[in-house]
Amino acid sequence: MAFDASYALKVALPLARAAYNVMDGSPANLPSGFVQTASIQVNPIVLAAMTTPHPTVAAMVKDTNIFGLMGRNAASRTAFVSFRGSADLSDWLADFDAEPTAYTPISGFGQVESGFQSVYQLVRKSIVDNLATASAGCDQILVTGHSLGAALDVLAAPDIFRNMPPNIEPRLITFAGPRVGLNDFASAFNALIESCFRVVNFLDIVPHVPLAPYVHVGVEIAVDSGGKIDVGWRHSLDAYQVGLTDLVASPQ
Repeated sequence: MAFDASYALKVALPLARAAYNVMDGSPANLPSGFVQTASIQVNPIVLAAMTTPHPTVAAMVKDTNIFGLMGRNAASRTAFVSFRGSADLSDWLADFDAEPTAYTPISGFGQVESGFQSVYQLVRKSIVDNLATASAGCDQILVTGHSLGAALDVLAAPDIFRNMPPNIEPRLITFAGPRVGLNDFASAFNALIESCFRVVNFLDIVPHVPLAPYVHVGVEIAVDSGGKIDVGWRHSLDAYQVGLTDLVASPQ
């Protein structure tokens, strides 16, 4: 499936933004035709069992136990899963240790960054419990998110396809995502998930971490927001919206 910049701008990016909007329990502002069926919430039992939470976990649960939302568009028969990133970029970049560990949802699927997987383990049950309802009547699943949310997208996609009814192969459109796994994970992911597009803004540092031997999955879509050269702007969803708008308007 080819990348559709207009769809990314008008559907995937607003869904990624909605994952932040619902952090405090507010109603989601969703693209036309989409409805929320559940929020993605931390499993308190799993969190309590983390006696020394990874710094990435601490960054994500700092202010809320809501990590995103799920829902569907009945007309297009598309379910969605959308993850947010951390409220403060510096909270997790400052304590990045990039220790690899085995991807737990599928045996033998390769190595991933341990902090990202710890965060995913917090919300996996929420996805398991709510995916069937979100995808009722659907034959597609869109997985999207921004920053750390994009890392959760990559960790969730193989798990959703292999382990969660109705076992639909998801397609991914992510924004500002970091590298999630080593070569063995990336190879297994790319063999399993056919459609994965990573939108990357020029001079955004997050898609360049963790350093090698971590690698990206899927296909990079480069955009350039222009504007000030600082970490906050280049990484923001507002900048990604500008970059995608320019991409849509440019001659192909």
